[in-house]
Amino acid sequence: MLNGKVELQAAQDVVWKVLLDPNSLKQAIPGCEELVELEPDHYQANLKLGIAAVRGAYQARVQVSDQYPNEQYRLRIEGSGAPGFVNIDGTIRLAAQGDASTMVEYDYDVKVGGTIAAVGQRVLGGVAKYMMGEFFKAMRNQLPQA
Repeated sequence: MLNGKVELQAAQDVVWKVLLDPNSLKQAIPGCEELVELEPDHYQANLKLGIAAVRGAYQARVQVSDQYPNEQYRLRIEGSGAPGFVNIDGTIRLAAQGDASTMVEYDYDVKVGGTIAAVGQRVLGGVAKYMMGEFFKAMRNQLPQA
């Protein structure tokens, strides 16, 4: 289980829109080369990732569900490729911190299999934490500047 929180300098409704915008997601998901909407809240993604010494390309399905507008949603990413599979299932919650700041809390379960699990299991927690940091750093850069 991976969890954490990050404060973003924008109103809660603005953060909500950016977190669910397909273009923002494409730019923020580490290693995402392509994100195609299949139907509302369902996407196909092409990712190139490396965990420990294992690098590879993945086909992934991204699904947004259980939405409570401006408050929380569930994000599921299921990817597979030559190095194995990665499944991520989590919840993102937003809470206003005044008028111009939003606290984003996340809880995720990460499962891996194949070569990626054999080689990268002991470093997976650190890699996942790094990737979440990169995701929110990219999201922060996409927020409107005050």
